[in-house]
Amino acid sequence: MNKKLLSLFLAVIMVMSMLAGCSSQSGEDETVEASADTEESSRISMTLTLWIPTSEDTTEEAILAVQDAINALTQPKFDTAIELHAIPEDDYQDAIDERMAEIAAKKEEEALAEEAAREAAKALKEQGITEEETEEETEAESEDDETYVNDLGITVVKYPEVEETQMDIFLVRGFDNYKRYIEEEAIQQLDSELSGTSKILKTYIYPTFLTLANKGGTYAIPNNRPVGEYEYLLINKALVEEYDYDIDSLTTLIKCEDFIADIGFQNLDGVVPLLDEYDASNMIYWSEDGEWSILGSQITSVMDYNVKCMPKSVISTPVYTNTLLMMKRLGEAGYIGDGTLEEGEKFAVGIIKGDANTLAQYEEEYYSSIHTKPMANAEDIYGNMFAVSTYSKSLARSMEIITFLNTDTELRTVLQYGAEGVHWQIDPENEDTIIALSDDYQMDLYSTGNVYMTYPDYGMTMADWDAGKAQNLDSMVTPYLTFDFSTIYEMEGADPALKDDLAALSKEIKDQIDSMTAAELKEAINQFKKDLKNNEVMAAATDITDEGKGPCAVYNAYYTENYPG
Repeated sequence: MNKKLLSLFLAVIMVMSMLAGCSSQSGEDETVEASADTEESSRISMTLTLWIPTSEDTTEEAILAVQDAINALTQPKFDTAIELHAIPEDDYQDAIDERMAEIAAKKEEEALAEEAAREAAKALKEQGITEEETEEETEAESEDDETYVNDLGITVVKYPEVEETQMDIFLVRGFDNYKRYIEEEAIQQLDSELSGTSKILKTYIYPTFLTLANKGGTYAIPNNRPVGEYEYLLINKALVEEYDYDIDSLTTLIKCEDFIADIGFQNLDGVVPLLDEYDASNMIYWSEDGEWSILGSQITSVMDYNVKCMPKSVISTPVYTNTLLMMKRLGEAGYIGDGTLEEGEKFAVGIIKGDANTLAQYEEEYYSSIHTKPMANAEDIYGNMFAVSTYSKSLARSMEIITFLNTDTELRTVLQYGAEGVHWQIDPENEDTIIALSDDYQMDLYSTGNVYMTYPDYGMTMADWDAGKAQNLDSMVTPYLTFDFSTIYEMEGADPALKDDLAALSKEIKDQIDSMTAAELKEAINQFKKDLKNNEVMAAATDITDEGKGPCAVYNAYYTENYPG
């Protein structure tokens, strides 16, 4: 029999035997197990790359020590080695883009070479020339891991070298880069992994982060972190009791005006009636630098990232004008401080920024309520996200590492603080904290994974994250999450002159407001509203039609595109 026919016959017999063996197995579990991913079932030893930014003070020796410490965890657990690329912060983005461009060029070169070879073979075939056939059987390439004997005489696995066109896990920084990588198909969609072997991430990453990472699919995992900060309204307990005020009625800053004025009238030694001058909460001014503008909007606590928050004249925003008039009245009476206190001084009413730990410093002497909730912005969500490159050796294995990094304290601590015993150690006087041993490995806490899986800093315990976790649950997301204020006047068809016209109008009105007394301003507000309603610059700025060339038209188009329906 012809050798080729004999080989084919034997192959068919082997396949039939294998199918018979499989069919003799019983039970649903076995069937599912048999259909598992071949690569994951065989667990071939693999080397992946991990790219992260670091301080320029981090040394090469430190990076290698951390790489070894990471591999001591990932090799036995996943049979996966990590080649760590820690790039100085200022060079990181260029290094990522250059590596991707290099791989793309190499792959294009290979594709052209393959196409040329196919064309050459086709030409030879057309001339009746074929490659010489050989009947020698070739031995199948072994999938067994290569091993070697180390210096201790122990046989260990030799992990493969990273391929020329391989790039696996890297940190995406910023919404613009995230969007660009998706459009360029430079990163892989992760939804199948998030519904499968990496679904545990949904219990470790704040849900809103993953929701907002979904841009027609999820292409990166945001690093979980606390977002924003509270603004707390503080009211002096002793003064409330002494002057017989009902604390339940002092729920907002505006509702505290009579109390502040009463305390100010008493002229108490060592007491500042109102700690500082305040604007209405969460006011956004639509100017290039964020400074005061006649065009603005207020973000209320019921808003979210998908709620339209259209700007308008701030004079038409009651909470703004009411707060402005209150500050005018209290300022004229001399009841407003400068935000600082002399030693031993107290304040009757004030607003402080921070988290629950900050608030704890005031709770003994002050009643407190939330003035504004923490607000997540684009940097919180998209500033640091781990993605898997299109050029990865394995999406599944890369996601195993990303999942491990976001759920395991040991690995997370190594990547953030370095190798244990080299760069840090457990504090012998407090086993819940760590202390530094070296400063030659320095990382940004937010760029190395889920912050809640490691220590907030040297000398701090994991329990110190409790306030941050609660803060996230209480947070909101700015409705201007990915809206770029800097490009308002750069859109196609926009009128750049409108920016200067609006700035000039804003300055004119602000100068008038500043020069007025509280009584004069109260009388002038209705006139301001009438004047602005008929003002050509404001009409152009607030035009939301397709013909509009100002901020409102730009924002309306942005909202329609990003939140259709």
